[in-house]
Amino acid sequence: MKRLRIEFKIFILFIIATAVVLTFGIAAGKGKLLVMQNNTTGQKIEFYLPERQFSLGYMHSVMKTPAEEFFRINKNNEIVLEKTVYESFGVGLPFLADGNDFEIEDGKFILKTNYILKEINMIISPIPEHWLRIGDMKYELMDILKVKNSSITIYASNISIIRYLSRLFNNQ
Repeated sequence: MKRLRIEFKIFILFIIATAVVLTFGIAAGKGKLLVMQNNTTGQKIEFYLPERQFSLGYMHSVMKTPAEEFFRINKNNEIVLEKTVYESFGVGLPFLADGNDFEIEDGKFILKTNYILKEINMIISPIPEHWLRIGDMKYELMDILKVKNSSITIYASNISIIRYLSRLFNNQ
């Protein structure tokens, strides 16, 4: 009987310790949700950002070269544009550093910035071949949204403990 009580106490301590670790881990805000809302259909698509980083890219319609913007999510769920990488100058591409750092590396232009945004609003159409990159995964936005010329809003959100645990146990 005494052994059963000790095992029960150890089990309860384990549950409490696990809850504390998960609570502090999630409260630290390491992972965030990136929410892409299709303003045409109302559909919301969520992407888990374990490292709080993502990029958006497109093919420049005139220059036919890729351009990619790299973002991180800060603790206030603001989207911070950290840099833009592109391969040629052209209409709509940055050409002045405006006090930001500008580099050329491996034939690519890199404009380092620190612009803070609450959200990103854009129109997705087939011509520029928009994509979203999270880690090693690249998502073609036309394939995800399934509606041509969609108006979308992208914003960040905290992830709930329940969703975090669900992703943890489902390896997502």
